[in-house]
Amino acid sequence: MQPDAVLRSALEAVHHLSDPDPPWSAILSTASRLVGSDAAVLIVFEGTGVVDVQQSGADAAAVRDYAEHFHTEDVMTQPNVAKPEGSWLDTQALLPKPLRERNAYYVDFMCKHRMRQLYSFIIENGPDRRTSFGFQRASAWDGLSSFLASDRIRAYSQAVQLAAERRRAQAASWLAATDSAFDALGEASCLVHGTGHVVHASPAAKAIFDTRGTVVVQGARLSHPNAGERERLLAAVLRAAGAGRVERLAFRDSRCGGPLHVELTCANPALRFGREPMVFIRLRRAAAGPLASPDLLSQALDITLAEARVLHALATGVSLNDFALRRGVSIHTVRKQVAMMMVKMDCTRQVDLVRAALRVGP
Repeated sequence: MQPDAVLRSALEAVHHLSDPDPPWSAILSTASRLVGSDAAVLIVFEGTGVVDVQQSGADAAAVRDYAEHFHTEDVMTQPNVAKPEGSWLDTQALLPKPLRERNAYYVDFMCKHRMRQLYSFIIENGPDRRTSFGFQRASAWDGLSSFLASDRIRAYSQAVQLAAERRRAQAASWLAATDSAFDALGEASCLVHGTGHVVHASPAAKAIFDTRGTVVVQGARLSHPNAGERERLLAAVLRAAGAGRVERLAFRDSRCGGPLHVELTCANPALRFGREPMVFIRLRRAAAGPLASPDLLSQALDITLAEARVLHALATGVSLNDFALRRGVSIHTVRKQVAMMMVKMDCTRQVDLVRAALRVGP
């Protein structure tokens, strides 16, 4: 393929960076050919951890080794290395030959996986998030610095930056519109990684987190003051991210009285950069005030007392499993009672049952 054709192919692939789900194989393989590498990867960091790696031609064991162990020793990610967006970094320049053989990253990672040169292009470098294209060679290329400064590579670098900016702008616009819509409904929203790391929170969500009565943010990660509830919350985040199903939880708010309802679902692909698992979360705080007793719920909603006890538990943030354990009954029995209430009360979701219970005066 002629040089201009290689550049055109790479530029055409980069144009799709703003697609909801970019064709990473094409983007990385064309970039690899353009910059003369043996393999290419997209690496997304959130905080100090790797949250996504897409690759073309890279060894799976090397990718796993890097993500699990060596990303903290990468000479190109160290705090003392300037990493402005749109810049290129090269291990040959960062590790002069006298230092190379004594450097753990070079010896224990690069040499182990038959790499003699790594170089990367910094796409974004924020306080909590960093994204880059990484390239590897089995043999060192002394003329790489001059090549990366050429007009062809400069044109490609600028195209990547513009496409990344378009993608970020689209995500920001979507989040702003969503924040506004949920705020009008008296609800809040936030976007988190599958690890629970908070990427975005609406003003209303920040207000909920700041009360520290239920769901909070601790160390930039979604959390809860109670260890058991924290485990339940993060497990739901993982399920929503992995299975793509909607998860619904309710937590008792110790500061504001009423329960906080939390709905988690797999996020719009356009909100992520690579293919890292992302979860969109809706939060709604029920009006504070005493909840009707099971006896009153039974009378007001025309359900049995046993069903009303289940509903009372749901409205106070108790899970069905916990309720079954406390009452010494089968979880299957409890689920049947919920199903019967949905029929009697013409509801399709547990959250609708809870809303009906909260509307019943004490």
